[in-house]
Amino acid sequence: MLTRIQKMYFGMARLGPSILLDMLDLASALFYFSIISLPAMYTGTAIAFSYLSIMFSELTFGNLSDRTPTKRWGRRKPFIMVGAPLMAISFLLVFNPYLFLAEGNVIGIFFYATITMSLFKVFYGMTMTPYQSWMPELTEPEERPAVSSWQNVGNFTGFVIGTFGTVLLAIESPEWGLPSEILYMILGFVVIQLLGFTPSLIGLHKEGKFIPQPNIRKDLNRALKDRDFVGWLVAQGLISVGIAMVVRTTFPYINDYLVFGVTEFIIFGVELLSVVFVFFVIYQFTIPKVGKRFTLQLAMMLAVVSLPFTMVITTSSAAFILLAFTGAGVAGYYLMPYIVYADFAQKDEIMTGEGRAGFYTSFPSIPLNLMQAFSAFLWGVIFALPEVVPVPGQATLVTQGYLFWGPIAALFLFLSVLVLFKVDIDPDFESLEAQYSDARREIDP
Repeated sequence: MLTRIQKMYFGMARLGPSILLDMLDLASALFYFSIISLPAMYTGTAIAFSYLSIMFSELTFGNLSDRTPTKRWGRRKPFIMVGAPLMAISFLLVFNPYLFLAEGNVIGIFFYATITMSLFKVFYGMTMTPYQSWMPELTEPEERPAVSSWQNVGNFTGFVIGTFGTVLLAIESPEWGLPSEILYMILGFVVIQLLGFTPSLIGLHKEGKFIPQPNIRKDLNRALKDRDFVGWLVAQGLISVGIAMVVRTTFPYINDYLVFGVTEFIIFGVELLSVVFVFFVIYQFTIPKVGKRFTLQLAMMLAVVSLPFTMVITTSSAAFILLAFTGAGVAGYYLMPYIVYADFAQKDEIMTGEGRAGFYTSFPSIPLNLMQAFSAFLWGVIFALPEVVPVPGQATLVTQGYLFWGPIAALFLFLSVLVLFKVDIDPDFESLEAQYSDARREIDP
């Protein structure tokens, strides 16, 4: 059991990584496609490779942290201690191609974007997969909503800061070269990220059951026999295509197509953060009452009914309404994965008596990141469509992608809602404990 302060600093350690990851997700297409004019197919491909990189990273380091104990630091801490500084350095590089390349070097910028974003995702997986694998080991099921709440505070605060960091980047819109205020801001984000892990590395020590012989095939076979686990992987993969499309496109959409001014950017940032915060609170109440599945389905439908309106919206006021409903949907998805995978890990440990938290944190990265890579490639295809759409109120033409991205994202989210009808993500731990305790007593009276 963790004390209240331990729950707080363990959860809030996600603040720094969330700032970096959210800003990267929000700003990568804005920075490379909209600001420094890397063509859409190149931008989408670079982002897709970064998702493939984190897929291998999470799988590798999750399972290594399950099975690589050290006498002094245990299993999880060494990966965090090495990965966190490397994550910080790679994030700094992502937004600084001008230090190494000449303006207009399309191929060079493409390879630079691919390498730096991929390195960031590798080191993010190296750090955060072992860190998140700690959660089922440090906590009991009844503690997890509280710990997850602190994680969501960290994630939400990181989302706030990352959003305003992206807003500042969009407002400054440097064609080549990073303004000093943005550079200092990024350095501040890196400091927050590095300091956030310190209390947990010093103050937390407990770990779960050690699996002495690696057997990924056995772990995989066991997990894939769980119909609900497989169903959740499918549903989450479909959701991730739509959500990644939303996150990646929002800032280019309001910057290039709706041409927000400084005031509108600030209003949008405040609105988005307010909506996400309010719906985080709402979902915290609905989960205990109606369950995680219904709550997630409701959140996805809010986005499904709003996103197709990108086909007809031409004003900032209409866009504010669209993005508010979409933000409510995004909030529902961001709330769920930590709880769901911790529950699956706990369910497996009850059934088998072995701890595989790293597996349940890392293996889902394969289908999840494959789908997100597909989403990035799809984004590149959509935004490489002909530039025949007039910007509202201006003579400028932009790609048809600015109309079609919403309905395409909504389709994947709607498919996920249908899949979730067949998936149970609300396990009854008391019944499982009773069932398997009785079974063990019969085997070993």
